[in-house]
Order: sequence, then C-alpha cells, then structure tokens
Amino acid sequence: MKRFLPAIVALGAGLLIITVLIALSSDSPAVPLTVFFTKPFSSWFHFGNMLNMAGLMIFAAAGSAFALKAGAFNLGGEAQIYAPALVTALLLSGPPPASAAETAIRLALALAAATATGAFLGFVPGFLKAQFRISELLTSFLLSAALLPVIDFLVSGPLRDQSKNLLATKAIVAAFRIAPFMKPSSFNISFAIAVVLAILAGLFLRNTAPGYRLRVTGTAPEFARFSGFSVKTVPVAGMTVSGIFHALTGFFSITGTWYMCHNGFSAGMGWSALAIALIAPPPSYTPGSRPLPMPRCLPPVSASIPPHSSRPSFSSVYRRRCFPCRP
Repeated sequence: MKRFLPAIVALGAGLLIITVLIALSSDSPAVPLTVFFTKPFSSWFHFGNMLNMAGLMIFAAAGSAFALKAGAFNLGGEAQIYAPALVTALLLSGPPPASAAETAIRLALALAAATATGAFLGFVPGFLKAQFRISELLTSFLLSAALLPVIDFLVSGPLRDQSKNLLATKAIVAAFRIAPFMKPSSFNISFAIAVVLAILAGLFLRNTAPGYRLRVTGTAPEFARFSGFSVKTVPVAGMTVSGIFHALTGFFSITGTWYMCHNGFSAGMGWSALAIALIAPPPSYTPGSRPLPMPRCLPPVSASIPPHSSRPSFSSVYRRRCFPCRP
C-alpha cells in the first residue's frame, strides 16, 4: 500500500487544487464542478475519447518511466512524439493501396519509420551522455526545442494541405485509419496495445537479467560498474527505448485519432507523460531499505560462491550471478 501512497496523494492534491481554482473563479461553482467530474462519463463519446487519450499517454509515460529506470531524464518527449507523427502522416497520405497486402506493408513501413525516428531522437542524448558525459537533461531538451519550430514550419508551410484552411498535412488514406470501437468516439485498439506493452516493459525490468542490470545501473551506477556491468550502454538503451515509446504515441495519434499532423500536434503530451511517470507508484526498492529483487532466472548466491579457501572476488561473484550464461 505504501508504494501507491505518493500517487494517491498526487492525485488527491491535483483534484483539490482544481476544485479550489474552479470554486474561486466561478460565481456558481457547483455547475462547473459537476460538469468537470461527470462530463467524461456522460456519454460514449466523452468516455471513449478519455480512454483513447489515456492510451496515448500510456505509451509516452511508459517511455519516460523506462528512461527513469535507466537513470536518465528524457525531456525531449515533445519532439519524439511530433516528428514520428509527421513521418507517419506523410507516408500514409499518398495514393490509396490497391490491396490488403499493400495496406499492411505500408502500415508496417510507416510504423518502422516512426519508431526509427523516435529511437534516433532518444539515442542522441543517451549517446552523448555515455560517451562525453553531457547531461541528457540539456541535450534532450535542446534537441526537442530546436526541432519543434522546424516541424511547425514544415506543417504550416511546405507540407501543408493547400486545399484546406487548417495548418495541417493532408489526411491519411481511409484504408490506414484504425476503426474506433465506440463511435462516435476515437477509442480504438491502441489502448489495449498500450496497456500490453506497458505490462511487458514492467515484466522485462523486473523479471529478466537485462532488466535487472538496467535497474541496478540506473539506481547505483558505481555499484554496477564494480559488479562488471556495462554502465555506458544503459543510458543509451534507456533513452532509445524511451524514444520508441514516444514514437508510438505519435503513430497511433495519426492512425487512430486525428488522421493528420496539425500545427502544435504534441500539445504538451511529452511533458504530461513525464509527470505521469514521476508520480507513478515507485518500485518496492528504495535505497537503504532492502536489496533490489533478483530476477528468477539467476542462481542463488550460495550456488555461485565456492568454498572459503578459493573464494573469488566480490566483482567476479556478482558478474557470475548477473551473466549466468557467460563463461
């Protein structure tokens, strides 16, 4: 229960602040408060759209959380959502596909291009941190801040759909649009995909040897270094995977919600995802309380320590525990 206390307190504090602000800024606060708390559940349209946006935020929040587990802060979520969304819109707005096979191939290519874009935008800050010890806080934020106005210019200028009055690209072909579950809302299968991927990411971090090494390195890099872990690869991997999760937000936003990339597309989703990751329930481990849980695939300590007369060094014991398949 203690794990969920920070998240519960954060949620309660947010609702309390919103209630106070609405009460102070309205002559009849009962009406706006009633609308605020009941409107999302008043119809399938509002409820479905709320779930759809929650699914998009799960993708991005899982990416931010993955970077945090690797000991890195990803402040470039805005561009890592916006740029893949633009790539998706451009690749899927061409001529209609001639067959179902072509539809699947073009969707797969667009997904691959979008995730590659997000992965690259996450890889660059992670690489700079690993190789040159440049803070990923600065590099991810500055890279995102530099790209956002460029993408805005492209969307509202050269890539804009001149036949419409919107500052947006051409709409994607209808064959590439994800059908909603609850019309007229945009709720679609991307919500289920987001939940499954978030669960798989959690299982990977908690129950596998690579996930254990990533958590240990992100929490205690000096301990990981003396234990024989590759400390430099962890921030690169964490930031790259974080960029991929943010890219999925951009991809499914285009294919399942807006169907076009408009000016200011990300609209603070990257920052909201980072806030969600920060207030999420922390892991069961806190420094000074109890050890990080070992994945089930690793042997117990007693199985890897020989008799006292030939006992190896501390580093070799932990290297053997965390790399059981390596000779």
